[in-house]
Amino acid sequence: MTINFRPLNKHDINYSKVIDLFFEAFPKTQRLPQWIVKYRMRNGKDGFDVIYEHNNWIGFIYAKEYKNIVFVKFFAILESLRSSGYGSKVMDSMGNKYSDKRIVLNIEELDEKEENNQQRVKRKAFYESNGFNSTGFIIKEPCERQEMLIRGGTVSKKEIEAMYRHFLGNFLFSLLKPEVL
Repeated sequence: MTINFRPLNKHDINYSKVIDLFFEAFPKTQRLPQWIVKYRMRNGKDGFDVIYEHNNWIGFIYAKEYKNIVFVKFFAILESLRSSGYGSKVMDSMGNKYSDKRIVLNIEELDEKEENNQQRVKRKAFYESNGFNSTGFIIKEPCERQEMLIRGGTVSKKEIEAMYRHFLGNFLFSLLKPEVL
């Protein structure tokens, strides 16, 4: 088993399929309009990688580094390959690739009132089985609340706020106002 991360660009044979997977895998509240995504991905976007096992495309990941933190913003495996162990293989490869860093990601907050609560419970169990733990923080964004998970240590509220400010820039940070609860 060899998981490879290759930067996405318009020359990747699966470029269009990756864009389609992005829109299939994530709810509207978590993504940009399709034309903006295509425009930004055309020449590649730092941190946006296509995932292959050998030469077989299995999904994508968008992860950004800030100091000794890697923030996984988006991660999706092809629907036909889900529940086949690929997600765990990718998480193991991420752990190896960033062995000296903490890896954080957000998942939808568990909420029994939500239609997809069972999916949320399964997602959290998947990440916990792959070495992630709750940070104890909820990230409140304009359209949703997400729980932050971490692998490889702990993270402070101050670090989370600095990470968001770094990734968004001061203007977008003040406009979107992500709140760490």
